[in-house]
Amino acid sequence: MKMKYITTPVLVTAAALLLTACSAGVDTKTVGMMAPPADPFLAALQKEYVDLAVAEDKEDDGADAVYFISKAGEAAAGKLVGPQMVGERMLPASAVDELTAARKDLVRALNRGADKETPADAARAQAMYDCWIQEQEENNQPKDIEACRTEYKKAFVLLKTKPKVMAAKPAPKPMAKPAPMPMPKPFTIYFDSDSADINDKGMMVIKDIIAANGKVKPSKVFVAGHTDTKGDADYNKGLSRHRAAAVSNTLMEQGGLTRKQIIRQRHGEANPAVPSGDGKNEAMNRRVIVKFMR
Repeated sequence: MKMKYITTPVLVTAAALLLTACSAGVDTKTVGMMAPPADPFLAALQKEYVDLAVAEDKEDDGADAVYFISKAGEAAAGKLVGPQMVGERMLPASAVDELTAARKDLVRALNRGADKETPADAARAQAMYDCWIQEQEENNQPKDIEACRTEYKKAFVLLKTKPKVMAAKPAPKPMAKPAPMPMPKPFTIYFDSDSADINDKGMMVIKDIIAANGKVKPSKVFVAGHTDTKGDADYNKGLSRHRAAAVSNTLMEQGGLTRKQIIRQRHGEANPAVPSGDGKNEAMNRRVIVKFMR
C-alpha cells in the first residue's frame, strides 16, 4: 500500500537529539551526521531540512530551526514527512490562496510518484515550499520570501510522475485515517511599556493557550519574548527574557504545562512586528509569541 502525503509530520520526540539547550541553539550536526536512509527521496529530504535548520539557527529563529531539524530527523529515520499544512502558519491573507494551491499541486505530484521518479527534485520542492511558507509567515524579508518561492517553482517544474495505468479491477481504497487536529496559529500576548507583568487582556490569551494545549497536546511550546526599540538594546533583551519567563511560569502554574515541554526564547528588540526604527515606543512590538509544535 502506497503511503500518502496528506498529514503533517510527527516530530522527533527525543528532545536531547534536537536541542543542546534553549540558549545553545539547535544541534544540527547530530541529525546531519545520521546515516541517510536507503530511500533516495528521504535521504535528499534529510539534507534539505538540515540546511534549512542551519540557516534559521544562524538567524536566531530557534522555533523554526527546531521544526526543520525535527523533519530532517524523521526523514533520516526512514519516516515519511510531508509539506507543512497552510493552517499551521499565521499567514497574510494575500498569500493564503497561492500557498494552498502550491501545496495541493505538490502533494498530488508526490502521491503520483514524483518522490520515486525524481527524488532529488521532489525533496527540493518540498523543502523550498516549507521555506516559502515559513518566510511568508514572518513576512518581513521580501527577498527571502521570493527566493524560497522561486526555488520551489524551479524544482516543481522538474518533477516527473508515473503515467496512469488502467487497472482491470480497481483496488479497494484503504480506510482513511482521521487527520490530526491542526495546530492553532501562534498566540500573542501584549505588554505595557517597560513591564513584564501580564495584564487582564494577556490573561485572557493565557486561558486560550491552556485550553488549546489540552485539545491538541503539543510536544513543544515555544515562548518568545520581544520588546519595542525604546531604551538600551541589552536592557531590552533582558526585558524580553522576563516577559517570556512570566508567560512560561503562568502556563506551568495554571495550565499544567511542563518545564520540559516549554522552550523559552528572548529576542529583545530584534524581529519587530512593526518596523519602527530605534528609540520608538511601539505597543505592537511589546509582546510574547506562543507557538505550538507537534
